[in-house]
Amino acid sequence: MSFFKRYIAMPQQYGLFPYVWLLFLLFPIAYAFPFKTLRQQVIIGLVLIFVIAYRNSYVATTYRPFWLLLQMVVSAILAVIVQALYLSIYTAWVFGSIPMRRRSFWGYYGAYLLSILVPTLFLYYYYGGQMGRDDWVGLAVYGLFCVLSPFAAGSIQRYNRKNRQLMQTNQRLTEIIKQNERQRIARDLHDNLGQSFSMITLKAEYARKLLAKKPDAVPEQLLAIEQASRQNLKMVREIVAGLRQTTIAEELINQERNLSVAGIILLTKDENQIEGLPQSNQQVLAQCLHEAVTNIIRYSHATECYVTFAQSGTTFQMTIQDNGRGLKKADQFKSHGMAGMRERLEVIQGELTVDGRHGTTLTLTIPIATEAKND
Repeated sequence: MSFFKRYIAMPQQYGLFPYVWLLFLLFPIAYAFPFKTLRQQVIIGLVLIFVIAYRNSYVATTYRPFWLLLQMVVSAILAVIVQALYLSIYTAWVFGSIPMRRRSFWGYYGAYLLSILVPTLFLYYYYGGQMGRDDWVGLAVYGLFCVLSPFAAGSIQRYNRKNRQLMQTNQRLTEIIKQNERQRIARDLHDNLGQSFSMITLKAEYARKLLAKKPDAVPEQLLAIEQASRQNLKMVREIVAGLRQTTIAEELINQERNLSVAGIILLTKDENQIEGLPQSNQQVLAQCLHEAVTNIIRYSHATECYVTFAQSGTTFQMTIQDNGRGLKKADQFKSHGMAGMRERLEVIQGELTVDGRHGTTLTLTIPIATEAKND
């Protein structure tokens, strides 16, 4: 397996594209079959050299210019021998996909155009008189494709790299959030429970000393210990309740996973509006988001789900929209999910509006809790 990765496989960051292009080599291989004559053997030898140069162009760094130029030369020779002009596209996608300085790119691009122009002029010299209108149109389309291929390859790879970087950034942020939550829990335990338990320990030691000297004062100390213990129990329950609360961001992560399994894409807009929204508000909206996405997966037959956030003064709005078949007006009040969302929103003086004309659009509007000001 290590031999395959080291000498045969393409780098993983380029995906399957490098392998897909290799299918076009079946044409010159078929042309050279059954490899009996010297011409056929030369062709298959050039194909093998081309494959080695093609693979090493993706992998090598120090000798990459050599492999790229060798690839261009071999593709030009094969273009003349077997009229395989399309082999030049390989080189275009290789140097177009590889991150490099602009000066290096234009140098390779010039050599690449030259490796296309020379065999094209050679073939025109020998076969130009036999070309019809369709041949000229095909040649023009091929020429345009050759000119633009390096830029297309670069654009695709930049898009893929940005997606990978975004995924990595999201993973790092997730880990940071987890670490911050651990630190918050540790701080709460240390600052609150730790101090309180220290006080209980001191009172217990004091009560033990009083037991021998002033037994009548012991019940008072035991009562203080009991009260501190009850206070600690209440504090533990509050911490646990805080851990059980779900933020909108956490719910989005969970529901994106659920939607993906159902073949539905989740798109969000203005997530930064969530920042500073009180936890009490977020808990209600997260529950409503959970219910809405469940309905989308079960009933909508949608392929996309859009969640938009907006804040205006003392009100906050979350809009959940899908591109499915829509919800009939009569069903808007029969649905238990809708009823549950309305009940949750009414508790915090919020409201829900439903539009089922183009897919289903749920608009949840709530007043921002006053605790936001204290944050």
